[in-house]
Amino acid sequence: MPPIVSESHKEKKRKEILDSALVCFAKKGLQAATMDDIVEHSGISKGAIYNYFKSKDEIYLELMDTDTQETYENLAKGLLSCKNNLEKITYLFDVYLNVDLSKDESKGRFIVHNEFKLHASRYKELADKLTDRRIEYLVKLFAGIITEGQETGEIKQGLNPEIMADLFWAMISGVTLQTIYRDYPYNQVLTEMKQMFINTVKA
Repeated sequence: MPPIVSESHKEKKRKEILDSALVCFAKKGLQAATMDDIVEHSGISKGAIYNYFKSKDEIYLELMDTDTQETYENLAKGLLSCKNNLEKITYLFDVYLNVDLSKDESKGRFIVHNEFKLHASRYKELADKLTDRRIEYLVKLFAGIITEGQETGEIKQGLNPEIMADLFWAMISGVTLQTIYRDYPYNQVLTEMKQMFINTVKA
C-alpha cells in the first residue's frame, strides 16, 4: 500500500511547484519555459509534478488563479484595519508603492501577470475566465469602497464606482508594466497617480 500523504503535504508540494513555475515563466516566458525547467528549479521529479498538474498550461492557470486569490485575500485583510474609505484607497496604492522592485520575484510577478493577459487575449475561454475573475476579485473590491465612501460622504457623488475601479486597476496595470524599462521611476509615478486619484474622488 502506498504511503498516505497528508493534505498539508500535498498543498506544500503544489506551492513549491507553483513558486518554481513563476520563476521559470518570468525568466523565459510561457512559451519558452518547459516542464524540465520547472523540474530543475524545483528539484521535484517530473513524475511527481505530473501527479499534481497534467500540463504546463495547467500549472500556468493554477498559478494565476492562486496568485489572484491570494492577492485578493491579502488586500481584503489589510482593508479591515483602515478607518475610512479614503484610507482604504490610500492603503491600496501603498500596497503597490511598497513593492520591492530590487527583488527578482517582484518584477517577475508583474511580468508573468502581464504576459498572461496578452496570452489570454488570444483565446476566448481564457479571456472570459480572466474577465470574470477580474470583476469578481478586483473591480467589486474597489467599487465597493467607492460606493461606501459615497454613502458616508467621503467620496464625491455622481462618480461611477465601477468606472473608478477600472481606472484604479488600469493605473496599477500600466505602471507595473512600465517596470520592464531600465530606471523607470515607478515610485514617483505611482505617488503622483495616487495623489491625483484621491484629489479626483475626494468630496
